[in-house]
Amino acid sequence: MSFQPLPDTGPEKPHSPDVGLFVIRFIAALTFFYYQFYEQIRHAIDFVWSKTEWDLVTQLADKGLPFPHVLTVVVVALMAIALVAIALGIFSRINGLIATAVTGFVLLAPIDLSPLLHPQALVLYLAVFIGITLGGAGKVSLDYHLAGRKAKRKN
Repeated sequence: MSFQPLPDTGPEKPHSPDVGLFVIRFIAALTFFYYQFYEQIRHAIDFVWSKTEWDLVTQLADKGLPFPHVLTVVVVALMAIALVAIALGIFSRINGLIATAVTGFVLLAPIDLSPLLHPQALVLYLAVFIGITLGGAGKVSLDYHLAGRKAKRKN
């Protein structure tokens, strides 16, 4: 008689593609946050509290966008929250869509966020954020964990 493994009745365990997706998601969000957005967050705080000049507001005003002072602060705060949420894997598709939209805008309307940010890097970030938007965060995320807890409560 051949060996037949017992069926697994517990929740499905993450596999190596899920761990790889976590690593990609975490590193992309962390590097974009640290190398491109951290300095903008510091400028936003100084702009709001100390009323200092901010180059990003001037760039958006030159593009003809309405209310560049408010728009810049809101977009920087929204993108910072989205990047942290992508790294944690919570509401990944919505936050991936936000990050995709902001990154696409920065790429198409040439805005200088950081001296380290090149168009090639923006295209790579854009590809990762589109992938997160379309595919979700995977099994190594808060989304998956919370969905599993919700399914257990229903049973």
